[in-house]
Amino acid sequence: MADRSNGVEGIERFAARRRFAGIIALLLAALAVIVVLHIAFGRTMLSMEEVVKSLFNVTDNKGHRHIVWNLRLPRVLVAIAAGAMLGLAGAILQTVMRNPLIEPGLVGVSAGAVLSVVLAMHYWPQALLANGGISWIALLGGIVAVVMIYWLNGQRGNSASRLALTGVVATSILQSATSLLLLRKQEGLSSILLWNFGSLNGRVWDHWNHLWPWGLSLLLLSMLLARRASLLRLGEETAAGLGLSVNRTKLLLLLVAAALTAASVSVVGAIGFVGLIGPHIASQLVGKNPLLMFPASALLSAVLLTAADWAGQSVTLTLTLPGMQHHMSNLPVGAVTTLLGAPFFLYLLRKSLVRKGGGSI
Repeated sequence: MADRSNGVEGIERFAARRRFAGIIALLLAALAVIVVLHIAFGRTMLSMEEVVKSLFNVTDNKGHRHIVWNLRLPRVLVAIAAGAMLGLAGAILQTVMRNPLIEPGLVGVSAGAVLSVVLAMHYWPQALLANGGISWIALLGGIVAVVMIYWLNGQRGNSASRLALTGVVATSILQSATSLLLLRKQEGLSSILLWNFGSLNGRVWDHWNHLWPWGLSLLLLSMLLARRASLLRLGEETAAGLGLSVNRTKLLLLLVAAALTAASVSVVGAIGFVGLIGPHIASQLVGKNPLLMFPASALLSAVLLTAADWAGQSVTLTLTLPGMQHHMSNLPVGAVTTLLGAPFFLYLLRKSLVRKGGGSI
């Protein structure tokens, strides 16, 4: 009987890995298609052949090469990296808090990073000019917010549900503080508002070079912690019984999620709901085992943000913000993800309430 049970478990593990590999392959193919479409379509339309030739530098058209290599390709790469980082941060937070309604924008991480950067813009602008200054400032703000939330929650036992609630309250406070700062000092208000809302407009190779080392190092660190995160899914008492230092592991994972979010915010602003939609769909596709869910969430969220930015480029707005009257701009990607994410959040909320018989979350 034991041999038969082991054999069945082995077959199930093999089937799960095969399914995971197939889903990753499909997501990579979808991402490749969206990247080509994103590069091809814009104010200057390029054919697929022109895109491929420009990417491989086998064309004599310098204008096409400039559009592809200096304008569109870095923007797409930044979208991929930022989407993957936000999706991975969302997956980590949902695992730690055991709540599918949680994402970086709802637990104080994004709000803390944004507030720290806005403070620096107003009172210490020279710090932002330093190499990597904005990332370090955003990282500091995100980590301070997470540590404060964890400490406040720890006063009453550090339960996952209370941690989520504390994060939502902290987000409201931090966002209010940011709004007060913007109202008090309105110099550069338009650019700060667009960045705060989340945008990929104007992203170039410097932004990519700034973002990818954070993304790669934090992805590797997340995968090293994934096995510990899988023990948290068993419940805190069970995980502690298996020898896991529960509080230390939760804090480490929260700090990684904060770093992923803050690094992304420093480059593309506070883009919402990517860290909610991507991990939720990924968990439906590959299950909730962090060893599979973390990479799937990152890749699916990269596809989502790249597609959202491509969709946003088809809409042109005339801005009427102070200092930017009659300025033409594409629809910020943060607006697209909000339009997608808000109904998705309400759907998940309703689903959660129905499952619990109409009780509170």
